[in-house]
Amino acid sequence: MKNIRKIIFLTVFLACISNFAFAKGFVRQNNFMDKSGVERRDELKRWQALMNLPVTGTLDEKTKTALYTENYEAYDEIKNPPSKGYWIAINKSRRTLTLYKGSKSQGKYPVTLGTNATPTPSAKAKMQNKHKNPAWGGMGGKYTPVAADDPNNPLGERWMGLRIPGQNGYGIHGNIKPHQIGGYYSNGCIRMFNYDIENYVFPIVPVGAPVWLGTDNELESWGLYQYSRIMKEKPAPKPVEKPVEKSVEDPMMQIEKVNAGELLEF
Repeated sequence: MKNIRKIIFLTVFLACISNFAFAKGFVRQNNFMDKSGVERRDELKRWQALMNLPVTGTLDEKTKTALYTENYEAYDEIKNPPSKGYWIAINKSRRTLTLYKGSKSQGKYPVTLGTNATPTPSAKAKMQNKHKNPAWGGMGGKYTPVAADDPNNPLGERWMGLRIPGQNGYGIHGNIKPHQIGGYYSNGCIRMFNYDIENYVFPIVPVGAPVWLGTDNELESWGLYQYSRIMKEKPAPKPVEKPVEKSVEDPMMQIEKVNAGELLEF
């Protein structure tokens, strides 16, 4: 009797799972739904960046729409890229870093940005320098300096300094607080997951490469559009109207229509 109950329970359970999966219907390819805990959160942030979504680390409504809507699109449009080589765009509205080569996206990554009190500046900058295992100077005495390779070094193990007109001390670097990725927590610098900057950005982007930092509106004013939306329906093509053929009367028929008395004699 117990075995029969177990079989019935298992059958009902599997049916419920099947119905749930069916109810969901389409699910976009991702790398977080089979994960759990911190790994799931971090992979969700990477997926949100890939889809040009605001990075939150949660299954918010925008993320669900992108995940479960088949006719959804995410792409970039650049009217006049600042370089044919590698360059970077930081979207301050969505908390993302996009690596471009010319007009083609090479990768998108979630980042931490500055707080309201210490915001990340908006600017068209340049990559000024790059360092492995950097020491941290403590922002000119504001904090206690930290040596290279120290696990408490807030720069992680990669530093990419920026040359911003009228500004100094800003850069793209690793972090020791990965749970803050996708938020506004820094002193103005751009923090990345250590794995992302060490493997995908630092080895590729050269000193001198352009780096754009701005909100959605600012980037768009510079000709960079990062779309994330349900596809717009294309208007149906207008039917081609065939030209109406005019009938040409035989000249002899026209003569026959004239009264015989009006014809001239030769």
